[in-house]
Amino acid sequence: MNLLNRFLFREACKTFLLLLLFFLVFNVVIDFFEKLPSFLTYKKPFFYFLTYLFWKIQLNLFQIYPYAIGLSVLVSLILLSRTYELLGLISLGIQPKEIFKKLAHFLLIFTLGGTLALILLSPKAYFEAQKTWDILIEEKKAHHLIFKGEFFFEGENFFLIAKPLEPKGEFLADLTLIYIYENRPTKILWAEYALYQGKTWLLEKVVQQDIKEDFKPRFSENWSGELPFKPKTFVLVEKPIRYLSLKELYQRWLFLKRTNKPQKEVLTEFLNRLFYLFSGYILGLYPLYLYLKSYTPHQFQSTIIKSFVSFFILTFLYLFLQTISSPYPYFSLFIFLALLMANFRLHLKRAF
Repeated sequence: MNLLNRFLFREACKTFLLLLLFFLVFNVVIDFFEKLPSFLTYKKPFFYFLTYLFWKIQLNLFQIYPYAIGLSVLVSLILLSRTYELLGLISLGIQPKEIFKKLAHFLLIFTLGGTLALILLSPKAYFEAQKTWDILIEEKKAHHLIFKGEFFFEGENFFLIAKPLEPKGEFLADLTLIYIYENRPTKILWAEYALYQGKTWLLEKVVQQDIKEDFKPRFSENWSGELPFKPKTFVLVEKPIRYLSLKELYQRWLFLKRTNKPQKEVLTEFLNRLFYLFSGYILGLYPLYLYLKSYTPHQFQSTIIKSFVSFFILTFLYLFLQTISSPYPYFSLFIFLALLMANFRLHLKRAF
C-alpha cells in the first residue's frame, strides 16, 4: 500500500469510526432513557439491563451502518478541504479521479464487508435482546427447554415434544403429544410432520394410543383437528421477518411453498437484504464523485451543498425502494439493479 493509499484510508477510517460512534451513542442514550423507567419497575439486577443494551447496540449498528459508511467518505473529503490537505494533494499532481478511485474502493469494501457481517449477526442480536427483556426482565414466557433443535413444553394437561422447521412454529417434525390426567398419561399422539392451517393442525404419518384401548397403537396416514397448543407455543421470541436468519428465511419459504401460501413476504425480505448489502456504496459513491468533480477552493460551500443534497436524494430513493419492494418486488429490483450498474460504471469510469 503506497503513501497516498495509507493516507486516504486512514482519514476515511477515522471519519467513519467517529460518525459511527456519534450515531451509536445517540441511539444508546435514547434506548437507555426510554427503557430505564420500565426496567426499574421490575426490580431486576442492573446487569440484565446492561445485557439488553449490549445486544440493542448491535441492532442500532445494523440500522445506521449504511448511512455512516456512505457519509464517511464525503465528510472525510470535506475535512481534508478545510485543512487544505485536499488542495495540497491536487497541487502535488494527484488527479481527483485517482483520489476518487481509492475512496470508491474503500467504500465498496467496507460496505460489503460490514453489511454482510451485520446481516449474519443481527438475527442473533435481536433474539438475545428480546429474550433478555421478555424472559429475564419481564418474565412473560412460561418455562421452555430447547435441546439440539427439539422443543420441550409442559402445558396444563399435556406434555409436548417437537422440532420446529420454520420460525413461526407452523411447521413441525417429530411431534409427540402426551395428554396427562392426575399425573398419568391418558393419550399419546405422534406424527412425523404437523402443519398449521387456520385453526387446524394437519398431521402426517400419525400414531395414536389411548388408555381406553390399553395404548394399542392406531396408524393413519393423515389426521386433522384442533390440538391444545398454538404455533406461538414454539416461538420463544417473536421476530419480525427482517430479523430472521437466512436459514430461518429459507425454512419459512419451504413452509409457505408446501402449504401453497403466498411467498411474497420472503421474496421481499431477500430483496431488502440485497438492497442492504450494497446500500452504503449506493448512498456514498455519487456524492463522492460530485464533490471531487465540482471541487475548487472558491466553490467550497456550493460543492458541499450539492453533495449533501445528492446524498439525501439517494437516501430517500433507498428508503422508497424498501417501501415498494413488498407490493412491487420486480419493479424495485429493476430500479436497484439500474442504480447498482450506474454506480459500477461510475466507479470504473476512466475519464473524470
